[in-house]
Amino acid sequence: MILRKALRLPLVLVVVTFLSFLLLNLLPGDPALQILGGSATEEARAQLRAQLGLDDPLFARYASWLGGLLTGDLGTSYVTSIPVLDALADRLPVTLELLVAAELLALALAVPLAVAAARRAGGAIDQGLTTLSFGLLSTPVFVLGVVLILVFAVKLKALPATGWTDFSVDPYWNLLSVLLPAVTLAAGQLAVYSRLLRTDLIATLQEDYITLARARGLSPRRILWRHALRPSAISLITAIGLNMGALIGGTVIVETLFGLPGVGRLIVESIFARDYLTVQGGVVLISVGYVLVNFAVDLVYAAVDPRIRRA
Repeated sequence: MILRKALRLPLVLVVVTFLSFLLLNLLPGDPALQILGGSATEEARAQLRAQLGLDDPLFARYASWLGGLLTGDLGTSYVTSIPVLDALADRLPVTLELLVAAELLALALAVPLAVAAARRAGGAIDQGLTTLSFGLLSTPVFVLGVVLILVFAVKLKALPATGWTDFSVDPYWNLLSVLLPAVTLAAGQLAVYSRLLRTDLIATLQEDYITLARARGLSPRRILWRHALRPSAISLITAIGLNMGALIGGTVIVETLFGLPGVGRLIVESIFARDYLTVQGGVVLISVGYVLVNFAVDLVYAAVDPRIRRA
């Protein structure tokens, strides 16, 4: 399985990076004009395009970039003249902290809510969770983010609206600066995880071995947390892996909305600046991260379900 995943990664990277390279070149605008400004002469722009290789055929430019990728060289930004690898390394910790905080927050709320709803299916908690889930799923990320900024930053003045403080500088302000973006990003995941786990728990509680556990006199709490939750978590683990792509895509919006210096915001800024190499580097980073997360999910299956491990 590890070998199959390892062989699949290069194919995924080639397809994703080539499509992104093609789409970037279809965008209107001239990178040379973005770099030199509107006052630059056509001769100066032509000279810069030739220097950067922008006049070369699309496949030739992509092949050149791909060759650099194989040697660990993602190129240098057209705009800032900073190596793309260094720019991504500077921004990556912010994005990783946001992703981990959002995922932990979503799971910390989704699991107990799903368990409480499954214990009394059709009850007040279950109906409230259903209403909450539909509301969160129907609210776009950028709308929820604006509402949270309006309530907690503008009205209550309890949390910062934008900006970022590194954990090494001030852990307390780092927590405050990541809280609103993490809640915005976790809201949709919370709705998906809680509804999925709730449905699987209700189905698992109808199994024969659960009836046998009740007949042996085990408490409902022990049955729910020790015997029903683990087999019901398979679908939840799958959803975590599949939703990682949506979570990474959400960071592009959230980081831009809250002014966070992460990879998502770097990609947005590079798209507007026609900084193709930086965008390509960001796409590679996201693609590798997505594949590795799904690879880790496959390994977790074996740890959670002994039947998969034996197979």
